[in-house]
Amino acid sequence: MLTKMTSLEAADFCGNFKAIGPIVIAIIAITIGLLFKNQVTNLEKLFNKIAYKKTLGLILVGVLAFLGSATISLLFSWPIPVIHDEFSYLLAADTFSRGRLTNPAHPMWVHFETIFVLSQPTYNSQYPPGQGLALALGQVLTGYPIVGVWFSMARVAVCWMLQAWVPARWAFLGALLMVLKLGLFSYWSQSYWGGAVATIGGSLLFGALRQIVKQPKKSNALLLGLGLAILANTRPYEGLILSLPASGFLIFWLISKKSPPFKQTLKEIILPLSILLFIVTLMMGYYNWRITGNPLLMPYQASQDIYNNLTTFIWTKPKNKIINYNHEEIRFVYEDIIGSFYRSNQGLENFVNFSLLKLSNLFSFFLDMPFTLIIFVLPFLARNSWVRFALLSYFVLVIGMLQVIWSYPHYAAPGTCLIYFLIVQSLRKIYSWRLRKYFIGKFIVCSIPIYCICLIILPIALKLDPFMYVNPSFWELPRTSFPSWSIKREKIISQLKREPQQHLVIVKYWPGHNVEAEWVYNEADIDNAKIVWARFMTPEKNCELINYFSNRKVWILEKKIGEEPSLTLYNNCK
Repeated sequence: MLTKMTSLEAADFCGNFKAIGPIVIAIIAITIGLLFKNQVTNLEKLFNKIAYKKTLGLILVGVLAFLGSATISLLFSWPIPVIHDEFSYLLAADTFSRGRLTNPAHPMWVHFETIFVLSQPTYNSQYPPGQGLALALGQVLTGYPIVGVWFSMARVAVCWMLQAWVPARWAFLGALLMVLKLGLFSYWSQSYWGGAVATIGGSLLFGALRQIVKQPKKSNALLLGLGLAILANTRPYEGLILSLPASGFLIFWLISKKSPPFKQTLKEIILPLSILLFIVTLMMGYYNWRITGNPLLMPYQASQDIYNNLTTFIWTKPKNKIINYNHEEIRFVYEDIIGSFYRSNQGLENFVNFSLLKLSNLFSFFLDMPFTLIIFVLPFLARNSWVRFALLSYFVLVIGMLQVIWSYPHYAAPGTCLIYFLIVQSLRKIYSWRLRKYFIGKFIVCSIPIYCICLIILPIALKLDPFMYVNPSFWELPRTSFPSWSIKREKIISQLKREPQQHLVIVKYWPGHNVEAEWVYNEADIDNAKIVWARFMTPEKNCELINYFSNRKVWILEKKIGEEPSLTLYNNCK
């Protein structure tokens, strides 16, 4: 008699299915080859017919990525901010959606001071504006910033880049595989943390680079410049690292005999690109000046100068300055958490071990079992100069990332298109494999998207969390380790918004509080916000704040270790 599978058995089953991925792919390939040969041929003809209509392919990829991301959010888990960075990006989105570049420093700013947010000299996110602008687009159009994430997940730019590097049908396949791997159950599409916008920048950069070689005209030069601009305003460090080989290649090509006459390249490439980059540089300088008062000082640098005694790079020494933190939680983040990352990279053995951890998580996020075959195929592709260029570019990016004391998969987002180019090139090589009269390579290629789809369907069918199986990594842990407090915070916001008056919530953390669970984040316009979150300070300072917001209903939220947060009225100043 069949018995219902327990949750533990179901989890083991999914885990084993993923662990033996290459074997599963081989079994699927053999089954397809023996039983469905004609159907595969007919399906391939239909696929090619769609893919070779490049515009149609771009539209389909964009629609599928957008609808896929939206469907997952609507059916499984509506994204709510959990990570400090998410709240910071949402602040930027709220600021931009109000038609501002930044917000004036609040007179009571010390009560609202929080992690990864600049409170002085102005009030805004510490991060570059790219992700915030994407979220602001969603907020302006629909009232929901997550819609901006869904728009940015539309893989049109990646598909366009691949169309410039490989035949149309392979570009279409690569973009679809990317949707299955990164566009559904991934924090790139189901959180506010970022990744997709920088991917667009990298795709425009490398797609336009290849297009310039084929057709040196103004539109391609402007698209290349747009890619650089997006990278500079999303992942400036990684974007700079990755732009070095691209710029080197472009310069080498411009001075080579293969390029058009100098007058043509000057008119079509050099001048349009230079003018665009000059305008972008002025705009970035103006943005910096509005926030920090210095066109050469980015908000992130200003924030680091205020709060961080450590540096971002492993080979630099800590700053010799005394920082007087106003709140223990902020001190703990910068001195203990970031300090632990810094110490984890010190010494050769620590550096090697931590670098291996970074590389392991990059591999798990971008490739994992379905694409392990490319490791074995890549040596056979070394004769292709574009493969060598892609490998060199991504190698430079990884080396640059290893110089930073910590790393997340979205840091490597600018090079995502290069990964999928290498995947597609490997699949093209595999496609040509034959075993006597059987086109075994064709069936292996067909089996990979089938495997990816199975990996999505199985956890859902077994009522498991698909996030833990489709694209799991260490970096997904915040979704499962810290959701209760963020859910509680959203419920409190919803509860207080239903009441007619405005509210002031003073948050009191008890010793031992987990600083990852940060409650104190506010809207761009604090004074007019329905709910204002503030930190518990001395009784005198609390009363000063309460008197400032004299028309608000005042609450205190206490968070004791091991207990649910309690929300009670606060009237100690009366």
